[in-house]
Amino acid sequence: MAERGGLLAHGLTKRYGAKMALDEVSFLAADGGFTVILGPGGAGKTTTLRLLAGLEPQTKGSIFLDGREVSRLAPRERDMAMIFDNLALYPNKNGYENLASPLVQRKRPVGEIRQKVFAMAEKLNLTLVLDRLPKTMSGGEKQRLALGRALVREPRFFLLDEPLSSVDAPLRFKLRSELKRLQKKEGHSFLMATPDFAEALAVGDLIIMLHEGKVVQIGGPADIYDRPVDTRTALFVGSPQINLLKATAAEGELKFLGLTQPCPPALAQALGAYAGEFTLGLRPENAAILVNPAEPEPGAAGGVAPLVDVESLGRTLAATVKVGEELLTVLAASDLLSQATIGDLVAFQVKDLGALQAFRPDGRNFLG
Repeated sequence: MAERGGLLAHGLTKRYGAKMALDEVSFLAADGGFTVILGPGGAGKTTTLRLLAGLEPQTKGSIFLDGREVSRLAPRERDMAMIFDNLALYPNKNGYENLASPLVQRKRPVGEIRQKVFAMAEKLNLTLVLDRLPKTMSGGEKQRLALGRALVREPRFFLLDEPLSSVDAPLRFKLRSELKRLQKKEGHSFLMATPDFAEALAVGDLIIMLHEGKVVQIGGPADIYDRPVDTRTALFVGSPQINLLKATAAEGELKFLGLTQPCPPALAQALGAYAGEFTLGLRPENAAILVNPAEPEPGAAGGVAPLVDVESLGRTLAATVKVGEELLTVLAASDLLSQATIGDLVAFQVKDLGALQAFRPDGRNFLG
């Protein structure tokens, strides 16, 4: 189990009385990589980080850092720094004192502390807040200060617990870009927990999908998005959510939304001899709405249905049509409403049958 070159969690389990918070969680966060633990609230993300940091004991399981077991070491002996979602800055210390605090605690020489603090402030654009208290700082400044306080220690691994949750959306976008750039430039090893799928896809080299205390999928951003392991993951990752539609397949034909199309080879192979109804996953961006012409293009997988809802997403729209008893949400051009109104018949079209997903009755993906 003692693999080198990263942070290895093996069989981490945590119980709080009768409640199972983590159940046999195992993964490897690579050295120099940006690994993300993704999942909804209550999935066990923070608990995982707290066990890794040594802030709580695991019920069972082991933790290795670069091949050395650290499961029984005190937090300060594990060579990891944890950044909490509440930032945990010292409210009575100015920016300089907050940045310097980890080095002061380790009794580093005054000259070394000064040099490292000013270098970190320069790197994170914090020089103007060094003499200010946190209450006078913006959300972004406090966020960078908390990050700098962890970075100045130069630990082996950084554990980030929803580090951007306390800032508004525009600043969150900017800070996550800075975080990714800094990680790549300096070669830091990051393990971040977040409930935000867009954040995870934007920064993660590897994503660990957690549901109800269990790891359900590990893969790159494209793996998690394009080949979700089950319907829960498919619904959680993506906005607008993936369409889950009733489908059947037999004798090389795929039937869904009242359409009959050749079954894509990969899907046909995955289904094998399965003959029952299953759930087809269709991402909204893999479909289109056509107002003119009023019918799908010749040979395309599509039909005609009434427009029942439209939600603005800025330059695009999430348009929903009702096909029989099912609702299909499609990404459409922002000028759709200038050509059609709610209740009008419009044409819908599936762009790429090969990108469809297929889920078993228990929610697992046929395609792996």
